[in-house]
Amino acid sequence: MKTSPYSPDGFMNSLYENIYANPFEKVNTKEDALSVCERIRAEAKNIFSIDKIPNKIKEFKPVPVGKPLKYKEYTLQKFSVEICTGLYMAYFMLTPEKTNENTPGVVALCGHGYGVRHILNISKKGNKKLIPYLDNYQKNFAVELAKKGCVVIAPELIGFGEARLQKDLIKPFYISSCDELSHHLLPYGLTTATMRVYQAVVCARLLESNNKVNKSKISCMGISGGGLTALYASVIDDAFKKTVVSGYVNTFKDSILSLWHCPDNYIPDIIRTGEIYDFACAIAPRKQLIESGTKDKLFPINASKKAHERIKRIYSLLGEEDNIQIDVFDGKHSVSGRKAFDFLSE
Repeated sequence: MKTSPYSPDGFMNSLYENIYANPFEKVNTKEDALSVCERIRAEAKNIFSIDKIPNKIKEFKPVPVGKPLKYKEYTLQKFSVEICTGLYMAYFMLTPEKTNENTPGVVALCGHGYGVRHILNISKKGNKKLIPYLDNYQKNFAVELAKKGCVVIAPELIGFGEARLQKDLIKPFYISSCDELSHHLLPYGLTTATMRVYQAVVCARLLESNNKVNKSKISCMGISGGGLTALYASVIDDAFKKTVVSGYVNTFKDSILSLWHCPDNYIPDIIRTGEIYDFACAIAPRKQLIESGTKDKLFPINASKKAHERIKRIYSLLGEEDNIQIDVFDGKHSVSGRKAFDFLSE
């Protein structure tokens, strides 16, 4: 192998040890744990800089798009809503046939693939899908939650599907705009994660205004890149009473910084505040369920298990052991659902 004394490999490898602060390392009491959780939540608001997004809309006015699709257990309706001046978000609302004062509301956040359709089981034209596309690692989880009796809102996250840049819309449906968006948002002090977390927060507001949803039972679930969005949205917005993070909880060191990942995973300055598991700890004492596959090559299971133990320790210090659940399943990078769907529909 070729070598050079000027290669930055050694320097890059040293950055983690020099910068990661390990915020919970010396925490051994409930009071100290709560204090660190509060600090991480405050710093997360600065990291994701939603306040820097210009011209955010204060009063959302959703408009139905097309006719609803009626299924046996639920109805699916597409909407469009302006979230910043000139920026519209498409989202789908899945409403069960029967709702009552205890009906939970869930924000469903897709991962990489071909956009929100990947979790809705619908075709490009918005019809019921008859032929499976690609690997269904997301397992149509928005649909499964609706079948469980949840009102589900599923946004088209920026960079995916219909929310790609105009020039990318002619490309194959599974090609995202993540690269260019991630690079071009940086000079404005924004990231793709900033925009997606904002979209998740908007969806929480939309569920709060839905008269078929119990406002105290609003949750979110995401897989992979959607898991990233679900995690950090829950850290900065306590409207999410339950959170399911699938295929993301791991360590930056063993995953994002050691393996190839889409550039939308790279968030400036985040390691100065904490590791992935530190942000998951900051959701405490609210309820959280984490899914990790034993054969996940993007988020290696040994590092995920290390993260699980860190998170369980903080929940235990807070006396909230029952509020953290871990689903380690025999599978690859995918949704499990064997615990999550019941967890969110309770």
